[in-house]
Amino acid sequence: MARILSCYYLDDPLSDDERRLVEQSLLGPWAKFRTGAVLLIERRVPAVLPLPDATGQFGGTPEQRATRIRSHLRHAGIMDDAGQQVVWVMPQDREWDAVFQFAIRESTGFGPYVVQRWFERDIARQRGSARIVDTQMLLDGLGRD
Repeated sequence: MARILSCYYLDDPLSDDERRLVEQSLLGPWAKFRTGAVLLIERRVPAVLPLPDATGQFGGTPEQRATRIRSHLRHAGIMDDAGQQVVWVMPQDREWDAVFQFAIRESTGFGPYVVQRWFERDIARQRGSARIVDTQMLLDGLGRD
């Protein structure tokens, strides 16, 4: 059976260029040691996120928020991806990006490949040309001396 690589997103799905980047980087026979996948499926995470309080803060720690939003990931099909690395498309909000990355890692056992499309430029967060960050590789590197 062909291995499917799931790609989860919150705001916007992959653009055509972003999809090509992911497919060229993470799919196909040459990428079999990376993902082993031959097909990419995009899955929208249905989420109604809480609003910040009057001070601009969200209640609870990021870990507590991740626990609360895991049901949204389950509705998107994350349990089918337990034990394998998935793709996460970075939303514009960096705080929710971190919360969802943590929840994905807790759900699958692996940090996701992140399609980073938002960048800090001057004083504003701007969308730019996407790149892929292997957060599991970064996490594995943290445990080394």
